[in-house]
Amino acid sequence: MIEVSDELALQRARSMVSASYEYLGLEITGGGAGWIEQTLTIRDELLNGDGILHGGMWAVVADSSMGGAIRTMIDVERERAVTAQLDIRWLRPARGDTLRSVGRLVRRGRTLSHCTAELFDARDELVGAASGTFMVVSTTEGAATG
Repeated sequence: MIEVSDELALQRARSMVSASYEYLGLEITGGGAGWIEQTLTIRDELLNGDGILHGGMWAVVADSSMGGAIRTMIDVERERAVTAQLDIRWLRPARGDTLRSVGRLVRRGRTLSHCTAELFDARDELVGAASGTFMVVSTTEGAATG
């Protein structure tokens, strides 16, 4: 794996921010080489019919933080990470008005990369965990997903 400064890594991660981040209330709140932290501000529009954060929002946050962790370690002008597999475990309901995810690159292979994410609520309690497999592809190939 190439050496990347934390400053450059965070700059690479921030380059993935899009209008969807603002729409959802998701922001990058930390990061460095091989890891990223993102925080979602929980609003009424993101709740399910039972009044708790919709599980799909947890998946978006976990997927984004794991993809961001990979992004800290690739040449973002020539490569991007595309989700190939995502597994999420809900451990307990998130309490408070934020959901924070810390995504980490566990292993970068030639074609596939493996990541994990831990999700914390506003009380800093571990409320979920995720793992994912990502493909790093050229920016000129693959569909615009993940």
